[in-house]
Amino acid sequence: MIRSIDGKTPQIHPSAFISEAAYIVGDVVIGEGTSVWPGAVIRGDYGRIIIGRNCSIQDNCVIHTDDYLEMGDNVLMTHGAVIHGGYVGNNVMIGVNAVCLEDCRVGNYVLIGAGAIVTGVPIPDESLVIGVPGRIRELPPQHRQRLENPTARYQENAKRFIAAGLGLQVPAMES
Repeated sequence: MIRSIDGKTPQIHPSAFISEAAYIVGDVVIGEGTSVWPGAVIRGDYGRIIIGRNCSIQDNCVIHTDDYLEMGDNVLMTHGAVIHGGYVGNNVMIGVNAVCLEDCRVGNYVLIGAGAIVTGVPIPDESLVIGVPGRIRELPPQHRQRLENPTARYQENAKRFIAAGLGLQVPAMES
């Protein structure tokens, strides 16, 4: 469901896939090739949310902010992950049920492990974050390649769903 509030309507690139069971409201911008899967909630009711190109927001993820949130390109938010404000760089994977709390600052080529909790501590480029609270480690070389295009598989799956008529009709973007 795509909804407006307080005169703010989500701006979604026409190539994006939005599941019929996703909920997107308010001051939200979704980039080219991004997919939003069932149960995902993106609430731009208190602040602006910008999601880059070729991101995959998987089942039951929550994206919300009290102020501003910007997500780069090629971000894979896996099932049940939560982001509440801040900045997420490019080529990032956020593991199952991981939580990025307000004012998180996540660099490029970062892997946040399943169940990790990221607080306001800046996460440098090429890092691995694991545990509660999240402990920052250097990203092992074998994981860097996974982050080159972490959403490729989901981009193909979104095309499959679109071809089957399973996504929402995305309204035209305002100029």
